[in-house]
Formats: sequence, structure tokens, C-alpha cells
Amino acid sequence: MQTPTPLQMLLLNGIQNLAYDNWTRVEKSVAAGYDTPPPEVIDQITMSRRTLTQLEDLGALVGCPHSWLNFARRAGERGQASDARRLFYSPDEVPRGALIAALSGHIHQLQDSAGILAAHMRRNPGLDRGERGNFQAVMGMVWQRLGAVSHELDVTDRERGQMWSRHGGRHWANVVAQELTGHNDEQVSARFRTVADADISIVAAPVIVCLRSGIALDDISKQMPDSPDRMVELVGVALDAMPRDPHGLAVHDAVAATTLSENAGIEQIRDESAWGDLGLAAPQVPDYGSESEP
Repeated sequence: MQTPTPLQMLLLNGIQNLAYDNWTRVEKSVAAGYDTPPPEVIDQITMSRRTLTQLEDLGALVGCPHSWLNFARRAGERGQASDARRLFYSPDEVPRGALIAALSGHIHQLQDSAGILAAHMRRNPGLDRGERGNFQAVMGMVWQRLGAVSHELDVTDRERGQMWSRHGGRHWANVVAQELTGHNDEQVSARFRTVADADISIVAAPVIVCLRSGIALDDISKQMPDSPDRMVELVGVALDAMPRDPHGLAVHDAVAATTLSENAGIEQIRDESAWGDLGLAAPQVPDYGSESEP
């Protein structure tokens, strides 16, 4: 039987209240005589929906059943604010294997981002400091979010080694560097822009909830083998070695030499608006699903 953790409860309250805020905006527009909400209200609704999606994605990563997430959104869309006294439970927990697999995919995307920044800086030595800063800020928020998820799931050294390695146990930086050799300048630039142009306030929302739940920055750092800057540096090492060995055979030694001392203790595997109060209590109501009503 699964009941929400403090982080899961904050996410559920946040999702419901964001959906409720949008419902309120629409109702006020109708009451003011508008056929459709004014442009500024549409902008607010759009941003709120994007933030809500970020929280739902985080909720899924930390094991919230789909039925909980679905209920929270639908309740808010029906004009109901969150209720700290509401009790959630689910007869079955989300399988841990599925959570680790999902987190692994996000970690690989973070690794790819580190590679994009390393490659873009090498191909554009005069890269604007502001653009680079925006990219680093977004990547840093994603890094914190994934570290918080790893802490929430209590990821083991074995699981961490499996998630961070790529293609049967190869160091991730080698794989990313090798894949980037097939990207032309336009492709690298386009992928750089996707991250650099992201709205940092929306990307930061899940991190704010994680910190509010009690997860500390030290908890996050302990779960992440390398800092964002170090990740970019490692891909840079691999990229510098690529011309000597385009098939990536000698790159392993280049990256391994820089990480051996730091990762000695990590077991590596060779295989691939208001958030609401925390009202946790014994489960007394059925599992919430798409067919349920509050």
C-alpha cells in the first residue's frame, strides 16, 4: 500500500492549485464579460500550464501513481483548490525498475546537454557570455532536479553506476562526444538554443518544490557523480581526444584518467501559487483514478 511522501504531497497540492488558478482566471474573465480571456490572461494560463506539466513530470519520476496526478489536475480544473486533509493511497506502488529506467533517460539527456555546451563552445570560441550563462543556469536546475529525484528514490551506488554509464558500461562522456562528431554546426547550435532559450522560472519550479519538501542541496550533490561544470569539462576531454581516434577507442583512457580518483568509491556496472500543507495520515479513501470523483 502506497501513501504520499512529503515531496509527492507537495507536488499533488501544487498541481491541483495551479489547475485551480487557471480555472479561476477563466471564471473571472467570463464574469467580466469576455468571450475569451484577454491576451495577458492567456499568457498567465499558458505559463501556469507549462509549470504544471513540469510538476507532473517530476511527480511521475518520484513514483506518484498516474491516478493521483490525474485526480489532482482534474480536481483543480473543476474549480477545487487542494485540501490538506485529503488522503491518497494506492494499492500498488510504481515498480522501482520503471522509476530507475525513467530517471536514467533523464540523466542521459542531461549528459547530452553537457556535450552540446562543450561542443558549441569549441565551435564558437566567441560565444556570448550571457547565452552561455542561460544554458548553464537551465542545465544547473535540471542537474539539481535529477539529484533530488535520486535522493527521493534513495538510488544505490549500483543503480547510479548503471544509470550514468552508456552502451554497456562505457563512460558517458565518451559516448556523448562520439555522437556529437556526427553533428554539423547548425545541429549543435539548434540544440544549444533549445536549452539556452528555456524559461528558467518554469525549469526552476520543480527544484523549488524539492527544496521545500526538505531535500537539501547537500543531499542532491551526494547523488550526482559530477557537477554541471565538471560534466562539460569531461565531454571536452573526450572531444579533444576524438580526432586521434574517431572510433572512440582511445577516448576512454583520456576521460578515465580524469575521473579515476574521483569515482573510486562508486561501483560501476558493465551493463547497460500555494502548495498546500502536508496532511499525511493513514489511508482511508480509495485509490484516485480517472473515473473517480473527489
